[in-house]
Amino acid sequence: MRHSDQVGVPEGVRLTQGTRLAAPVPDRETRSGASDVARQRRRRRRRDEVWLPIAFLAPTLILLFTFDIYPLFLGAWISLWRWGIRAEEFIGLENYRRIVEGLGSRPGRGLGEVGQSLLVTFFFTVVTVPVTLVLSFVIANMLFAKIRGLAALRTAYFIPYITSTVAAGLAFGFLFNPTVGVLNAVLRAVGLPAQTWLLDATPIAPKVLAAFGVGWSDSLPAVLAGPSVALLCVTAFSVWSTLGFGVVIVLAGLVAINPEVHEAARIDGAGTWTMATRITLPLVSPTLFFLLVVSTIRSFQSFNEIFVLTKGGGYGAGAGSPLDTTLTLPVLVYRYLYERPGSVGYAAALSMLLFGLLLVAMLVQFRLFQRRVHYD
Repeated sequence: MRHSDQVGVPEGVRLTQGTRLAAPVPDRETRSGASDVARQRRRRRRRDEVWLPIAFLAPTLILLFTFDIYPLFLGAWISLWRWGIRAEEFIGLENYRRIVEGLGSRPGRGLGEVGQSLLVTFFFTVVTVPVTLVLSFVIANMLFAKIRGLAALRTAYFIPYITSTVAAGLAFGFLFNPTVGVLNAVLRAVGLPAQTWLLDATPIAPKVLAAFGVGWSDSLPAVLAGPSVALLCVTAFSVWSTLGFGVVIVLAGLVAINPEVHEAARIDGAGTWTMATRITLPLVSPTLFFLLVVSTIRSFQSFNEIFVLTKGGGYGAGAGSPLDTTLTLPVLVYRYLYERPGSVGYAAALSMLLFGLLLVAMLVQFRLFQRRVHYD
């Protein structure tokens, strides 16, 4: 080994050919400093990745727990008690047994109160949700075109959604008034008989079949008889009041579509129908699926419009009139919670039933439709 290769080697130490100098061993003080730096880095990373997000989410989590999670468990606990103004007696599943009894029908009396409310809720949801989705898609496509006054039209469709449900319901109650209502005035003007509208408990299917002279229309079961005329009036108001939200949501989905896709389809000779069904519909399917879920939740929880139109428009009758043909499950919960003393526990059990049905409906929708949603 040359002398130059041994520069820096302590005196008395000779290195043979190919021998490498070992790295200096850090002393205890250096190791302690390195561990402190690593510990600070881990602490900073934990703060940035764990505690900082929790701090930002804390207000939302507190509100979610206070107004959603805690009331859910409290309602489940109250449903196990006979509860008036306060807890009176722990009765276990007795309230749920009453619900099961209310589902079935008694001889000669038709469906029970709970069964009737479930049937009305089913009719209300089945009519409201598909009609809202279809109209939202059609109107949004019309408003997506480049025409004059487009901003004014979009505003006009959205105004019913931001209008007070109570105020709009009172206005619709005047439209459906059987004596001085606008709709009956129009019917009389064209020579048609006036209708009782919100006071008509007749199911729509027998009414239509009887108009065509079908003799067996009165023998239809309740499920096939369809909703009552009063429930259809409430449904029409519900669609009118929520349509603006659906139109805006679908418009947002249409705006997100790449214009080159439509341009390529037009070049290939795609017509209006083909463009809407083969191009636009698959591309906005995530938006429509979101709207389906939101509309279903809203229809299950609908109360304001039914209460205003039936209790106010029913001219002194109770909510859910006439003859309970507009008695949805939320209205039944209100009936036992506020109108029947000592039934808070039973109302809580009905609320748990509503929550369970809504959860099942969401799971079924995700199971059936999520695979048909195109996210690409």
